[in-house]
Amino acid sequence: MRRVWLRVALAAGAGLASLVVCYGACVATVLLFFLWGEYVVIATLRGRLDTPLFLFGVGTALLLALTSLSLPARALGATKDHVTNTAVLSGLGFCAFVFFVVVSLGSPSAVPIALLALVATSVIGSLVAIHQEAGHITVRLGRATVIAAVAIYCASLLANWLVHGEGNLLYYLVPLIVASSSWLVVPGIVASLRSD
Repeated sequence: MRRVWLRVALAAGAGLASLVVCYGACVATVLLFFLWGEYVVIATLRGRLDTPLFLFGVGTALLLALTSLSLPARALGATKDHVTNTAVLSGLGFCAFVFFVVVSLGSPSAVPIALLALVATSVIGSLVAIHQEAGHITVRLGRATVIAAVAIYCASLLANWLVHGEGNLLYYLVPLIVASSSWLVVPGIVASLRSD
Protein backbone atom coordinates (compact mmCIF):
# COMPACT_ATOMS: atom_id res chain seq x y z
CA MET A 1 0.00 0.00 0.00
CA ARG A 2 2.84 2.35 0.84
CA ARG A 3 4.40 1.74 -2.58
CA VAL A 4 1.15 2.74 -4.31
CA TRP A 5 1.00 6.06 -2.46
CA LEU A 6 4.62 6.75 -3.30
CA ARG A 7 3.85 6.10 -6.97
CA VAL A 8 0.81 8.40 -6.76
CA ALA A 9 2.82 11.18 -5.13
CA LEU A 10 5.58 10.82 -7.70
CA ALA A 11 3.12 10.98 -10.62
CA ALA A 12 1.25 13.97 -9.17
CA GLY A 13 4.54 15.77 -8.47
CA ALA A 14 5.72 15.08 -12.01
CA GLY A 15 2.46 16.48 -13.36
CA LEU A 16 2.87 19.61 -11.23
CA ALA A 17 6.49 20.06 -12.29
CA SER A 18 5.51 19.68 -15.93
CA LEU A 19 2.73 22.25 -15.56
CA VAL A 20 5.01 24.77 -13.83
CA VAL A 21 7.72 24.44 -16.49
CA CYS A 22 5.19 24.76 -19.34
CA TYR A 23 3.62 27.87 -17.83
CA GLY A 24 7.09 29.24 -17.14
CA ALA A 25 8.05 28.69 -20.78
CA CYS A 26 4.95 30.59 -21.90
CA VAL A 27 5.70 33.47 -19.54
CA ALA A 28 9.35 33.54 -20.62
CA THR A 29 8.35 33.63 -24.29
CA VAL A 30 5.91 36.48 -23.69
CA LEU A 31 8.50 38.42 -21.69
CA LEU A 32 11.12 37.88 -24.38
CA PHE A 33 8.70 39.11 -26.99
CA PHE A 34 7.95 42.23 -24.95
CA LEU A 35 11.65 42.87 -24.40
CA TRP A 36 12.74 42.33 -28.00
CA GLY A 37 9.42 42.06 -29.79
CA GLU A 38 9.32 45.50 -31.31
CA TYR A 39 12.85 45.07 -32.57
CA VAL A 40 12.07 41.60 -33.94
CA VAL A 41 9.01 42.82 -35.85
CA ILE A 42 10.85 45.81 -37.33
CA ALA A 43 13.91 43.72 -38.18
CA THR A 44 11.76 41.06 -39.81
CA LEU A 45 9.98 43.64 -41.95
CA ARG A 46 13.33 45.04 -43.04
CA GLY A 47 14.64 41.56 -43.76
CA ARG A 48 17.39 41.57 -41.12
CA LEU A 49 16.47 39.45 -38.14
CA ASP A 50 19.58 39.85 -36.05
CA THR A 51 18.43 38.77 -32.61
CA PRO A 52 20.17 35.55 -31.67
CA LEU A 53 19.48 36.10 -27.97
CA PHE A 54 15.75 36.33 -28.63
CA LEU A 55 15.73 33.17 -30.74
CA PHE A 56 17.93 31.34 -28.25
CA GLY A 57 15.63 32.32 -25.39
CA VAL A 58 12.48 31.20 -27.21
CA GLY A 59 14.11 27.96 -28.34
CA THR A 60 15.35 27.19 -24.85
CA ALA A 61 11.94 27.87 -23.31
CA LEU A 62 10.18 25.63 -25.84
CA LEU A 63 12.75 22.86 -25.43
CA LEU A 64 12.39 22.92 -21.64
CA ALA A 65 8.60 22.83 -21.96
CA LEU A 66 8.68 19.87 -24.33
CA THR A 67 11.16 18.04 -22.12
CA SER A 68 9.05 18.64 -19.02
CA LEU A 69 6.04 17.05 -20.70
CA SER A 70 7.85 13.72 -20.47
CA LEU A 71 7.98 13.83 -16.66
CA PRO A 72 4.49 12.41 -15.97
CA ALA A 73 5.06 9.62 -18.48
CA ARG A 74 8.35 8.73 -16.81
CA ALA A 75 6.68 8.76 -13.40
CA LEU A 76 4.01 6.40 -14.74
CA GLY A 77 6.67 3.94 -15.92
CA ALA A 78 6.96 4.73 -19.63
CA THR A 79 10.30 4.13 -21.31
CA LYS A 80 12.23 5.38 -24.36
CA ASP A 81 10.01 5.82 -27.44
CA HIS A 82 6.85 5.76 -25.37
CA VAL A 83 8.04 8.82 -23.45
CA THR A 84 8.73 10.63 -26.70
CA ASN A 85 5.32 9.80 -28.15
CA THR A 86 3.59 10.90 -24.96
CA ALA A 87 5.59 14.15 -24.81
CA VAL A 88 4.80 14.98 -28.45
CA LEU A 89 1.06 14.35 -27.99
CA SER A 90 1.03 16.37 -24.77
CA GLY A 91 2.98 19.13 -26.52
CA LEU A 92 0.36 19.33 -29.25
CA GLY A 93 -2.36 19.55 -26.60
CA PHE A 94 -0.52 22.31 -24.76
CA CYS A 95 0.01 24.21 -28.03
CA ALA A 96 -3.75 23.98 -28.64
CA PHE A 97 -4.31 25.38 -25.15
CA VAL A 98 -1.96 28.31 -25.77
CA PHE A 99 -3.56 28.98 -29.17
CA PHE A 100 -7.07 29.10 -27.73
CA VAL A 101 -5.93 31.29 -24.82
CA VAL A 102 -4.61 33.79 -27.35
CA VAL A 103 -7.85 33.51 -29.36
CA SER A 104 -9.90 34.00 -26.18
CA LEU A 105 -8.29 37.41 -25.65
CA GLY A 106 -10.38 38.64 -28.57
CA SER A 107 -13.30 36.25 -28.26
CA PRO A 108 -14.39 35.07 -24.80
CA SER A 109 -16.30 32.19 -26.39
CA ALA A 110 -12.95 30.41 -26.94
CA VAL A 111 -12.28 30.11 -23.18
CA PRO A 112 -14.15 26.77 -22.79
CA ILE A 113 -12.11 25.27 -25.63
CA ALA A 114 -8.88 26.48 -24.03
CA LEU A 115 -9.90 24.93 -20.71
CA LEU A 116 -10.80 21.70 -22.49
CA ALA A 117 -7.39 21.59 -24.18
CA LEU A 118 -5.66 22.11 -20.84
CA VAL A 119 -7.56 19.27 -19.14
CA ALA A 120 -7.27 16.98 -22.16
CA THR A 121 -3.49 17.40 -22.29
CA SER A 122 -3.02 15.70 -18.93
CA VAL A 123 -5.54 12.97 -19.75
CA ILE A 124 -3.94 12.17 -23.10
CA GLY A 125 -0.43 12.18 -21.67
CA SER A 126 -1.28 9.86 -18.80
CA LEU A 127 -3.45 7.39 -20.67
CA VAL A 128 -1.15 7.17 -23.70
CA ALA A 129 1.83 6.47 -21.43
CA ILE A 130 -0.01 3.63 -19.71
CA HIS A 131 -1.49 2.23 -22.93
CA GLN A 132 1.85 2.09 -24.69
CA GLU A 133 3.57 0.40 -21.75
CA ALA A 134 0.88 -2.08 -20.75
CA GLY A 135 -0.74 -2.53 -24.17
CA HIS A 136 -4.20 -1.90 -22.76
CA ILE A 137 -6.17 0.34 -20.41
CA THR A 138 -8.50 -1.28 -17.91
CA VAL A 139 -12.12 -0.20 -17.85
CA ARG A 140 -11.81 0.91 -14.24
CA LEU A 141 -8.81 3.11 -15.05
CA GLY A 142 -10.46 4.62 -18.14
CA ARG A 143 -13.70 5.40 -16.33
CA ALA A 144 -12.04 6.94 -13.28
CA THR A 145 -9.77 9.09 -15.42
CA VAL A 146 -12.57 10.34 -17.65
CA ILE A 147 -14.88 11.04 -14.69
CA ALA A 148 -12.15 13.03 -12.93
CA ALA A 149 -11.31 14.94 -16.11
CA VAL A 150 -14.96 15.79 -16.82
CA ALA A 151 -15.48 16.89 -13.21
CA ILE A 152 -12.44 19.18 -13.34
CA TYR A 153 -13.51 20.58 -16.71
CA CYS A 154 -17.03 21.28 -15.44
CA ALA A 155 -15.61 22.92 -12.31
CA SER A 156 -13.42 25.16 -14.48
CA LEU A 157 -16.44 26.10 -16.62
CA LEU A 158 -18.35 26.95 -13.45
CA ALA A 159 -15.43 29.07 -12.25
CA ASN A 160 -15.35 30.80 -15.65
CA TRP A 161 -19.07 31.52 -15.41
CA LEU A 162 -18.70 32.89 -11.86
CA VAL A 163 -15.88 35.30 -12.72
CA HIS A 164 -17.28 36.41 -16.07
CA GLY A 165 -17.65 40.17 -16.09
CA GLU A 166 -15.43 40.82 -13.07
CA GLY A 167 -13.12 43.76 -13.52
CA ASN A 168 -10.03 42.34 -11.84
CA LEU A 169 -7.59 40.52 -14.12
CA LEU A 170 -6.68 38.02 -11.39
CA TYR A 171 -10.24 36.66 -11.40
CA TYR A 172 -9.71 35.45 -14.95
CA LEU A 173 -6.94 33.15 -13.72
CA VAL A 174 -9.34 31.17 -11.49
CA PRO A 175 -10.71 28.93 -14.31
CA LEU A 176 -7.13 28.23 -15.46
CA ILE A 177 -6.09 27.27 -11.94
CA VAL A 178 -9.06 24.92 -11.61
CA ALA A 179 -8.37 23.31 -15.00
CA SER A 180 -4.67 23.06 -14.16
CA SER A 181 -5.47 20.87 -11.18
CA SER A 182 -6.02 18.07 -13.70
CA TRP A 183 -2.25 17.95 -14.20
CA LEU A 184 -1.94 16.74 -10.59
CA VAL A 185 -5.11 14.69 -10.24
CA VAL A 186 -5.12 12.68 -13.47
CA PRO A 187 -1.56 11.28 -13.26
CA GLY A 188 -2.22 10.44 -9.60
CA ILE A 189 -5.40 8.53 -10.48
CA VAL A 190 -3.67 6.71 -13.31
CA ALA A 191 -0.76 5.78 -11.05
CA SER A 192 -3.06 4.46 -8.33
CA LEU A 193 -5.35 2.42 -10.58
CA ARG A 194 -2.97 1.03 -13.16
CA SER A 195 -2.42 -2.68 -13.12
CA ASP A 196 1.12 -3.90 -12.59
